[in-house]
Amino acid sequence: MFDRVMFLRAGRQALAALLLWPMRSLLLLAALLWAPAASAQNQTPASGAARALPAASAALQLSEDERTWIDQHRYRTLTVGFDPFAGMDSFEFRGQRMGLLPALLKDMQSQLGLRLVPADVKGWDDAYSRFLRGEIDVLYGANPTPEREKIMRFTQAAQRYPYVVFARKDSSVQTLGDLDGKTVGFLAADFVIEQLPKEFPNIKFQVASFDDQAAGLRALSEGRVDGFVTSGGGVEYEFLHQFPSLNLVAELKSITSDMTFAVAKERVLLSQIIDRYIAQRPEQIRALAQDAARSYNRKVLRLSPAELQWLDERGEAVVGVAEDYLPFDHFDKGQYKGIAGATLQRIGEIIGIRFKVVSAPFAQLMEQARHGQVDVLNMAKTDDRLADFIFPRAISTERDIIVGLKSSPPVQDVYGLDGLRVAVIDGFWHEEHLRKNLKSLQIVKTANIIESLQLVRDGKAAYLIENPTVVEFYINGLGYGDVVKRGITSKDSFIYFGVSRRQPELAGIMDKVIPLIQFEEMKYLGIQSVPSLRNEANSRLLMLLAMLGAVLLLILLLTVRTVRKLIEQRAKTQFLREREHLLYTDSLTGFHNRNYFSHRSDHGEPAQATDFPQAVVVADMNNLKHVNDAHGHAAGDALIQLFAESVRAQWPEADAYRIGGDEFLFLLPGRGEAALLAELEALKTRCQLNRRELAPGFWVSPSAALGHAMRDSAEQSLQACIAQADTRMYEVKAGMKKRRSDHAVPGGPAGDMAS
Repeated sequence: MFDRVMFLRAGRQALAALLLWPMRSLLLLAALLWAPAASAQNQTPASGAARALPAASAALQLSEDERTWIDQHRYRTLTVGFDPFAGMDSFEFRGQRMGLLPALLKDMQSQLGLRLVPADVKGWDDAYSRFLRGEIDVLYGANPTPEREKIMRFTQAAQRYPYVVFARKDSSVQTLGDLDGKTVGFLAADFVIEQLPKEFPNIKFQVASFDDQAAGLRALSEGRVDGFVTSGGGVEYEFLHQFPSLNLVAELKSITSDMTFAVAKERVLLSQIIDRYIAQRPEQIRALAQDAARSYNRKVLRLSPAELQWLDERGEAVVGVAEDYLPFDHFDKGQYKGIAGATLQRIGEIIGIRFKVVSAPFAQLMEQARHGQVDVLNMAKTDDRLADFIFPRAISTERDIIVGLKSSPPVQDVYGLDGLRVAVIDGFWHEEHLRKNLKSLQIVKTANIIESLQLVRDGKAAYLIENPTVVEFYINGLGYGDVVKRGITSKDSFIYFGVSRRQPELAGIMDKVIPLIQFEEMKYLGIQSVPSLRNEANSRLLMLLAMLGAVLLLILLLTVRTVRKLIEQRAKTQFLREREHLLYTDSLTGFHNRNYFSHRSDHGEPAQATDFPQAVVVADMNNLKHVNDAHGHAAGDALIQLFAESVRAQWPEADAYRIGGDEFLFLLPGRGEAALLAELEALKTRCQLNRRELAPGFWVSPSAALGHAMRDSAEQSLQACIAQADTRMYEVKAGMKKRRSDHAVPGGPAGDMAS
């Protein structure tokens, strides 16, 4: 309403002005027409900005609610609290506030249409307390904790900085495990104090707390603590520069400082919007982080104005790679590999130098470097080269060693080589050094280190001189276990990059960056990138293994052929057994059938007929026909199975046959007649108790007429005994018919069993 009244009042004034000053009327009217729209557009909340931002980028996938929220808050300025002393996230350089956080907020503004600006904070405590009071909208860099999650919402991390461990270079602490039993410094209330024992429970330490990192690192350098653990994020380079007596001994990749964005618990949509931005722009965030790290490193290293100007205006250098000097130098498809190559790549990553790689013979590269066509070359530092090259500090401070056979005596420096044959690679500095220091010298020149090692192994040279990393690579790679270190040289034989004197700024930059690089890490990366050597011992072993493999293959083929035949034979045997089982087994009871009995009779006595005295029992089931007729053959089959079940339980060792539909034959070894009669009574009882419901309401127990005969020896005819038992069975059957009708309903007590 206020805007509308003002507009009408201004309109009346404009009309008056139009009548009085015609020449100015058009300009004033245009201004008034623009003013209401601008006024409406610039209306913001109390903390708002003057103008709205463009809408969120269509490239980002946002929900309708999220886009609506952004449109409603395009006029707002959202403040972001942070730690102003947290390394590459935010720092002052060249009079500007730079870092990952300002770059992220600028990118968020362009992608989301939200005005996110860094808050003016004094420190992390100030930012955190103001966020809790609601004076700051977003908090950057807070690690989620159970307590914080009660009042905050956290996005995923835009960056994760591993925690790092510092120790003194001259102390016994050189690895993470060395902190066991020591006093370790931390920032007060840092979550890593509790997290470190969880990740590494075997490391026990005393905690010393400090208010800031500088105080903790100062205590470490003064020896008041043995180590200091804090988050990285590039700030470790600044600490190493500030405290040159310290060393970075470990990077804890499992414990990270997560650079999240946190908002108040109720601001759900804002949290979701920022989280979607982080999730959908990982490559862009990674590139912003790399740029921020390089700028921060330039600040930390305190580069001179001339060095900064060189980076801005040129920022590129040509590096030459000569013939392979493994594992330091290796040229492969336009790339510089090996330890030196990995070191140059890391220098480029840290400070932002682009290295162009060229390859040629060493002498040609030296000539090109003297004429300014090559800027950097890996070479030995000698007095005659100082006129043309500047040598930044060494990338490796290993002294060259003297190598000989295990049986060779130890050597004290190069002076112990006087009068001995020494293998020297042609063109290397060792020849010049030896000629200056020895009176009686016998140098055997070689083309490469492999030839030098072979001469020592063959006894044609007593020793050779070489860098320990190079020797270790070749001895291990070639399998020369008989060649070992026998001494060390006192000469500065470190590994250097020579930089053309035409590029003093480049030399100065490299000299400042190299101390930040861990040689052992570069050694690992470099060795992974160079070709493996052909191990001679392994080659012989492989040949023997190949021959053995051929023999084993032949044996395997023969074995497979034999096994295949055995499998075929077994299959045939199994088939015959299964066929015999089908032919000779009654499928209903599992007993032998009549075919089997006839087959065994034709080929001799049954299997258990030799165990005498032998009882022969013949059984004829009662009421089977009646059950079949009244309840179906399924019920009849079940009745037969009940009887077979009772018999098997009574006589598990019997040689049992189902001769016909309801007729059975049982041969019982080792039975006297008295024992048999008792067992027949037991079978009768067992059958009576074995009742089953074969149809609804129809319960039945199996019943049979039994007859028996005794056979005392093999001379006594089995058929005669069966006939005798059969006769007795029919006598029992006839007696049972006198007592009850054949058509009585089964299910009562089982019929009499008599002999």
